[in-house]
Amino acid sequence: MARRADQVTGEEAELENLTQEIARDLWNQVERRRPSVFERRWWDEHILEWAMADESVKVQMFRFVDVLPMLKSHETVTRHLQEYFDEVRSRLPWAVRIGLDASQPNSILGKALALNARNNASKMAGRFIAGERVDEVLHSVKKLHQMGLGFTLDLLGEATISERESDAYQKQYLDLMDGLAPVVNHWPANPRIDRADSGPIPRVNMSLKLSALTSHFRPIDRQGTSEAVKERLRPLLRKAREHEVHLHVDMEQYAFKRLTLSIFKEVLMEDEFRDQADVGIVIQCYQPEADDDLAQLIEWVKERGTPITVRLVKGAYWDYETINARQKGWPIPVYQEKWQSDAAFERLSRVLFENYQWVRPALGSHNLRSLSHGIALAKHLEVPQSAWEIQMLYGMADYQAQILAEQGYRVRIYTPFGEMLPGMAYLVRRLLENTSNDSFLRHTYDRSLEIEKLLGRPAAQAT
Repeated sequence: MARRADQVTGEEAELENLTQEIARDLWNQVERRRPSVFERRWWDEHILEWAMADESVKVQMFRFVDVLPMLKSHETVTRHLQEYFDEVRSRLPWAVRIGLDASQPNSILGKALALNARNNASKMAGRFIAGERVDEVLHSVKKLHQMGLGFTLDLLGEATISERESDAYQKQYLDLMDGLAPVVNHWPANPRIDRADSGPIPRVNMSLKLSALTSHFRPIDRQGTSEAVKERLRPLLRKAREHEVHLHVDMEQYAFKRLTLSIFKEVLMEDEFRDQADVGIVIQCYQPEADDDLAQLIEWVKERGTPITVRLVKGAYWDYETINARQKGWPIPVYQEKWQSDAAFERLSRVLFENYQWVRPALGSHNLRSLSHGIALAKHLEVPQSAWEIQMLYGMADYQAQILAEQGYRVRIYTPFGEMLPGMAYLVRRLLENTSNDSFLRHTYDRSLEIEKLLGRPAAQAT
């Protein structure tokens, strides 16, 4: 008789019991730290809760936030508010409906509505984006360090469309290393976030997108693209080594994946960089190819002879990948059921921990089940607590990150910075990802959800 998906035995049962124990303890601690009505965070979270209560309202709100930076006058802001939310008018609170109905684009009330919309969007962005200038970024990461949290900086921007923009992207990272590292490296040491089992680790950590290092990132032109990217990447690697900075390569849409992995491997096999260990790359678990990608990466690292860090994530481009593939009649390159991505995350977490001396694990997730399973795995496999880390997004699940840090885990915060206009695309994608129907962050607001369902094994969700 076939075993049911929700049945576990032996070693698997022991691991599951430990996962549940850890998850329930974390859940109870998060519950005790909910903000009060007197805190701004309480109001921010309840605005998101209201938006998440209705999928159609959520989509319209995020559509508006996405287009807002391009609206230059209060008339256009008011007009877009009315056009977008007219479709979901019956689902809006009565006060919002009255405000939209009474506001004309050229009226005083219309101006007030537009100003209020901009202010609220800016406040929302300020929660998830660390700042635009170096001094603002320094203030944000210093606060994280004082809280016992590490950081990795990401310059916002979805694409570069000219070589001048690619030069500017590279220069911003070079300048940031020159300006930030000397200051940050003199902060008081915190062994939990500044040391691993193998020794000291860089305090300054930066994430970048290879596609931004050329205006023509074309998988069809593999050689030309590779040479253009490596020409700008090599100075970044040199500067990172000079200032003891960890440089991490982000993963983008599926079409860029193979070329990104190829460039990463090629440049780090060059004699100059082959012994550079403070580097890393991302594996996206919502791609069925992730298992093979990680296996090949581990094989390559062993050949290279120098370890790297691997950030494991579920993936943030699900909507784009699915829609794009359907429009073009291509096979969809991502799992279509959330439980499949969750199961892959747990499966690949084990692979990372079993090979932690070669690929240092960084579990990037807010999902309580996924993180608890990772913690349980590390304990079960006797992986040193300082040999791996948890990564979370700036402005997301702050209390959860603080609790884990207090328990002795190295927690690193993915910290985006940059101008608001290119930042909005990032903001909307992250909000959609983390307020989806299956998101843990959404379920933290849903008091009717059974804890057993939230913390259940991914495979059991398929039954």
